[in-house]
Amino acid sequence: MPRFRVTIEGSDIEVPGNFAGVPNQAVRGFFVARVVNAPGREEAGRRVLAVVGDEWSRGEYAALHARPKLRVSEVRPATLLEWLRPKRTGYAFHSGT
Repeated sequence: MPRFRVTIEGSDIEVPGNFAGVPNQAVRGFFVARVVNAPGREEAGRRVLAVVGDEWSRGEYAALHARPKLRVSEVRPATLLEWLRPKRTGYAFHSGT
């Protein structure tokens, strides 16, 4: 089964705090990339959207009570190096400014 690298963009959230050392600068969005096994690009996007949505509704970020608007930003074949790397779970947050 093919392996894909899927980039998801999350937006329409507002998590107050100090973002990047700037006082009172809220987090407004994020990017996240995941590698997934899927029969095709569309299914790869659906699978990663489901995982990321679950992380925000029931997982680590649920306590923030933020429900981001999610969209698939990019789907491409994963490189061998991307597939062999340990599973990544991080996010790249931004302030939207």
